[in-house]
Amino acid sequence: MQKESGTINVPQLGSRKLTACYTVLLSAASAVSAGVYYLAAGKLAELGLGAAAYGLALLLPILIGAGTALITVGPANRQFRHLRLAFQKIIDGDLSARLPETETGAFRVAYSDFNRMAEELEKVRAMREEYVNTFTHEFKTPLTAIRGFAELLQEPGFTEEEQKKYLQIIASESSQLAELANDAMLLTKLETQNLPVVRENFWLDEQISQCLTMLERSIQEKGQNLTAEIEPVEVCGSRELLSHVWTNLVGNAIKYTPNGGKIAVSLTHTDKNAVFTVTDSGIGMTEEVKSHIFDRYYQADPSHTRKGIGLGLPIVHKILDVCGGQIEVESRPNQGSTFRVILPLGTNAD
Repeated sequence: MQKESGTINVPQLGSRKLTACYTVLLSAASAVSAGVYYLAAGKLAELGLGAAAYGLALLLPILIGAGTALITVGPANRQFRHLRLAFQKIIDGDLSARLPETETGAFRVAYSDFNRMAEELEKVRAMREEYVNTFTHEFKTPLTAIRGFAELLQEPGFTEEEQKKYLQIIASESSQLAELANDAMLLTKLETQNLPVVRENFWLDEQISQCLTMLERSIQEKGQNLTAEIEPVEVCGSRELLSHVWTNLVGNAIKYTPNGGKIAVSLTHTDKNAVFTVTDSGIGMTEEVKSHIFDRYYQADPSHTRKGIGLGLPIVHKILDVCGGQIEVESRPNQGSTFRVILPLGTNAD
């Protein structure tokens, strides 16, 4: 516990030290009151006041008790009232509420924790607003394209080849809309735990190989060099959910690796875990970006020049939480990234 500037080291609210200090203080006040009462009663009795002497003697202990309460409970009650009022501001939507962290005695740590909570809530609200704006933008763009080309096709004079081209664009934009909606729904269900998880034994190497096959066209379009070392590994888990993990991680490697770049995928296993690794020679990430990539509303590219709204990695993180796995990230700017998934093998008998 650190000292406040210019003040003594004050025991903090909720600590055993503070409880002990109050116990000692009240015990001392009680002992002093008893002694004062005994002396006062004796002196007043000498004046021949009889039973009234004992009643008058009680006034001094009462005054001592009241003074002790005012000195100890009074400031604490005011500080607690300030804390309650600050919470009320948060409840009313004012996330700018802050409390002073100096000269607050036993409430210093509580005030500090409140301020950190308010700051985190402000960050979450800002990221949520950014997410809503991004989602709206990404959703509106394909809708506008679909509407535009649909109206265009109603006009006469287009050749069959032109019509086919416009219909392909409409199909592509519709597919993007469906992907955005599905990702948003999946993340919501994962976060609210409103998603049934069916666990089964299956060969993970076959699933990852199928994922690479589906993404092969994207790799060829960018002229990238993909190497894969896949060992046979059987796991017990959610086949459907885990497929999103490999598709997102390899898809991101393709997206953020320039044309002609390298991507390496591997699957190995230990006695207890399957270990999936994807390494790319892409743009990499700063420490700041890396610390936020699994946040729900985080956008590393606020200009939205890259396709997507940043739901992929939060989905990956949530799925691995559900499946008992974990993910590790290594990355440096302009030196590529490595994502490593560690997934327990498990069996149906577990």
